[in-house]
Amino acid sequence: TEVVKANPITPSSPATTVSAGSASSIGEAAGKLAGASYPFMKGIDWLDGLWGQTVPTNPQKTLRAIDKMIVMGAQMDSAALKEAGMAHVKAIQNMDDKAMMTEEDYKAILAGIGKTVASVPAASVMDVYNAMGGLVTSPGIPQHVYGKQNPKDALDAYMAFMEFKDTVRAAQQKDQGITGMFNAEQNAALIGIIVFINVAGVLFMR
Repeated sequence: TEVVKANPITPSSPATTVSAGSASSIGEAAGKLAGASYPFMKGIDWLDGLWGQTVPTNPQKTLRAIDKMIVMGAQMDSAALKEAGMAHVKAIQNMDDKAMMTEEDYKAILAGIGKTVASVPAASVMDVYNAMGGLVTSPGIPQHVYGKQNPKDALDAYMAFMEFKDTVRAAQQKDQGITGMFNAEQNAALIGIIVFINVAGVLFMR
């Protein structure tokens, strides 16, 4: 104890690699997505035992997917990662008895996630997307989840999410000096990663 007291650690704020312009555009897009998709989020039963189940697949495939996620996580902008983490902490403190966060906390989480994804190389996004795609091979899983939602709310959320994805992609290209358009597979990868991180973060709040 005396050693710890004699050697205090001064907290530091990591510098961000996400440009001010990108951070602003992602934050604005996060607000639009939060407003459009919040009804869909409220319609989900976050206490359903389904969310606590693992995807039935080969354990080795799961480990490989986790490895890819760890690699991508290590490449994320530290400041953005801290922002996203703190947003989840605040959401946990404010969530209701149905494990539902407030719309404002939801917006903050989306902004943090958008910045973290925009800060990593596109190749890392593809690695995680391909690894995760190998886990969910049964179309019955997404169909089951979709079947329990309000179709209109789900469509509204999807359309707003597509705009958010485009904003994150533009920020990634701008800040990393990427030229040219993403192909269809890269677009799908970016969509999948943002959705996965968002859903995983919500589940960790339970």
